[in-house]
Amino acid sequence: MKLSVLGPAGTFTDMAAKAYLQTQPNAQITLDYHPTFDQVYQAVSGNDLGLLPLENQLDGYVSATLQRLQSADVTEIGEITIPVDFGLVSNVSDLSQIKRLYVQFKTEGQCQVLITQLPSVQIITTASNMISLEKFQTGQLGDAAIIPQSQLAEVSGALKLNHVADQRDNSTRFILFKANPASLEMLSQTSLTADYFKAPLFITPAINDRPGTLYEILGYFAKANLNLVTLMSLPTKSQLGMYAFYLEVSGHRKQQEVLFTTLQELASKYQVHLLGYYAV
Repeated sequence: MKLSVLGPAGTFTDMAAKAYLQTQPNAQITLDYHPTFDQVYQAVSGNDLGLLPLENQLDGYVSATLQRLQSADVTEIGEITIPVDFGLVSNVSDLSQIKRLYVQFKTEGQCQVLITQLPSVQIITTASNMISLEKFQTGQLGDAAIIPQSQLAEVSGALKLNHVADQRDNSTRFILFKANPASLEMLSQTSLTADYFKAPLFITPAINDRPGTLYEILGYFAKANLNLVTLMSLPTKSQLGMYAFYLEVSGHRKQQEVLFTTLQELASKYQVHLLGYYAV
């Protein structure tokens, strides 16, 4: 079995993947690295799994992941959360001498206190923290990079700063998924051994939107005493001003039948795209 992840090795996604492997000591799983979100999705087929970042404690949800989940035929089977921390390395001896800063697109939002101290520095966004490191190592005088704190000791640089995230208590949540699409029938047939579940899904209203639509949708969950731990809106991309709602529902496994009935009721009026049902 393959576990496809964002590469290269050394990224936080790689760390999350290895943390997951530790929970599966008897499984024969090899890590399969890819440079982009799309390539991770495309690589997952059959019994293989994929892993992508979903939410950071400081910078919120990863839109690149949500946008793919919105239309992807996948089933989320679990999640894993790991602590994240960052350091800065530069080939000059003072912050004032830095000319270019390489930083991963999601890392940038987690290190704003530091970055605002560098108003004249050119910010170059990268696809991964390890690419930031590679760009720095092959760069020019005046370059710097924000990289995982765990990599900082192994990197040469005239200036190194530890723990440059906006706060030390910082973590990122990742989702594990497989290729076949989730369905309400799958939910009704799944039996969890853990006490609590999470069910992520998208709900898309009809084109003839009207006042009170979101209020009505939320009422289904309130009536069923199902807890919503996430609520976000994303454009459907089919028409300007049309949005779908991303929700994560949590509850006790004794509420599985209530969840199933509630989603069936919602599906009779709205487009419901269930993404999974798993233990937490």
